[in-house]
Amino acid sequence: MELARHFYVQSTEDHMFLRADGEGGVGYTALIVNATPFTHAEAAKDAVEDHCGGLRLVFSCYQLETKK
Repeated sequence: MELARHFYVQSTEDHMFLRADGEGGVGYTALIVNATPFTHAEAAKDAVEDHCGGLRLVFSCYQLETKK
């Protein structure tokens, strides 16, 4: 196992987190455990601009991942 940096996007208005909808789109969830993390800061920033109108908070954390 190793630590990997992930980025989460959260609304500053309704506090919802971005998540992948399984069909190539973006949805929202109230719980961070259901949110989809981004592996690159630039991708999270792009998601804010593309899906959130720039009104979101991006924060990072480290999570354990199993090596493939």
